[in-house]
Amino acid sequence: MGSTGATAKRQTGWTSPGRAALYWVTVALGVVGGGGSWLWLYLASEESTRGATPDRTGANPGIPSGVTGLVVGHLVGVVLLLVTARLARRRGRSVLAFAALGLVVGSGVGLVASLQLTGGLLVAPWPHASYTP
Repeated sequence: MGSTGATAKRQTGWTSPGRAALYWVTVALGVVGGGGSWLWLYLASEESTRGATPDRTGANPGIPSGVTGLVVGHLVGVVLLLVTARLARRRGRSVLAFAALGLVVGSGVGLVASLQLTGGLLVAPWPHASYTP
């Protein structure tokens, strides 16, 4: 029994090299988006966004805006990663795994970059004493 001329081809989990590249480009852009959303959290709590409020003994009013930007940025990122992973991967289970991996990598590297820019702070310190001009 001989060969019929068919060649064995090793099949990867990627649908095509171009779609795999699209996925990895999306992950790389996620580093920028993740860094931007983590930096937004810090910038929303900065002194210049606090206005001229004389009472600074309560909670920082910029934190909810910063957390909203952080959450929205990550939701947009996970949707984009799910779409590109679905295009690039053959099986549904690996789509979820690769989308989660891309989100963790993008957000993690973005967080480290943001911390480098802010001196290691996620939010700007909020003074416990009232403002005195």
